[in-house]
Amino acid sequence: MFNLVALLDERIDSSMTDKPVRPQLNVRLDKYPSLLDDIKQAASDRNTTVSQFVIDTILSALGKPTTTTPPPTPSLEEILAEVDRIVDAKLDKRLGEFEQRLLAEFRQDDAQPALEENRQVAEEVRPETRLDYQEIRDRILRSLRSKVATTSPQFKTATKVLDRFISELEGEPNPPQK
Repeated sequence: MFNLVALLDERIDSSMTDKPVRPQLNVRLDKYPSLLDDIKQAASDRNTTVSQFVIDTILSALGKPTTTTPPPTPSLEEILAEVDRIVDAKLDKRLGEFEQRLLAEFRQDDAQPALEENRQVAEEVRPETRLDYQEIRDRILRSLRSKVATTSPQFKTATKVLDRFISELEGEPNPPQK
């Protein structure tokens, strides 16, 4: 099948007597040019190096234990069961959220008429009190008189601003200019 050439580097130099001998296996793949790409892909799929993949393959062929064994491929039934479990969990979550929203809307719609009735009763019982904006204006201007002269431009500007504000509150389109 393969042309295997085993080379054992036994050249021991006098200066390398303390280093261990490293056996090396060189494989020629001249007749199988795409095999190297397949080996690289298989090693990548198993998250290992090409060397470790080849060693594990040889060990496996010899019936010896390997360092990495590929995980068993799950059956179609196992895959479908897992997909069903995930889909059921997501559906349960979504349905629960939908149920909570509907319940909140129902409670809000149920409580809305009661709030309107309470508001109407409160308006009927409470006499309508309207603020006297001119009185408030005069009180503010009196407090300013102790700090600013009534003839100063700041006091006149404050008076104009308060008059314009009151006119907008009362809904007059054109405020009186004094």
